[in-house]
Amino acid sequence: MQIINNSSANQLRLFIEKVERLEEEKSELMENIREVFSEAKAVGFDPKVMKQIIKLRKMKHEEAVEQEELLDIYRAALGMIPSGRIESNELPTHTGESDDNAEAA
Repeated sequence: MQIINNSSANQLRLFIEKVERLEEEKSELMENIREVFSEAKAVGFDPKVMKQIIKLRKMKHEEAVEQEELLDIYRAALGMIPSGRIESNELPTHTGESDDNAEAA
């Protein structure tokens, strides 16, 4: 077992205390965020949708567009959106085999 000298022990203690303070600040921030979502819900906004919007705003534009396109393709494949919105040649083909089976073939 390695023994830590006083200087290193003091430095370690400072790091630990700093992380503990940051964790406390994080807890306070999370509580503030929960309160904002509660306020928004009280005036009629849907917190789940708000969280989706926040997630989308964090994405690069290209990533958000790609995700929306994939969602539309998947919805169309499952009959969840009108067929006119997606061309049938845009739907991915699926053989019914799992990826593992397809790779083994």
